[in-house]
Amino acid sequence: MTQGRHETVEERLDRNWNELLQELRVMQTGVQILAAFLVVLPFQSRFTILNAADRAFYMVLLVFSALLIVLIVTPVAVHRHLFGHRVKITTVRMGHAILKIVIPGVGMLVAGCVWFVVQVLDGWLIGVFVGGSIMLAVFILLFALPRIIKPRRSVEEQPAGEPGAD
Repeated sequence: MTQGRHETVEERLDRNWNELLQELRVMQTGVQILAAFLVVLPFQSRFTILNAADRAFYMVLLVFSALLIVLIVTPVAVHRHLFGHRVKITTVRMGHAILKIVIPGVGMLVAGCVWFVVQVLDGWLIGVFVGGSIMLAVFILLFALPRIIKPRRSVEEQPAGEPGAD
């Protein structure tokens, strides 16, 4: 018989909130590094050779990275605002919903940055091929794969007398 966790609703919400924060920390670092790369890019001497389309692509990536950083910080801001109001279930649900948006957003930002760099270095055709390939990988790994995987319990039910049954 499956035992599961023996935790109160508050303990489960605290654990879920801590797991959400850890996931946010993992993504935040990567997004901030990419955003920093994008912010300093115009100050490089070769930036002036970009055509209008490349500059537009750059602006989309820059704005997207800034919005993604703000979105990643939003659950913390809401938690801070609601702190002490005993509504952790609201912050956990909201954080979960935001993370479902942020995860593919991070993948799109990574793919977009690679696409942009390859396009500037080697032209539009190679940029589309490399960037499109990465975008496809992002779709498969961050969107499709999590929906394909069959959920399994972390504690399997075992008949009495079987090894590992307590």
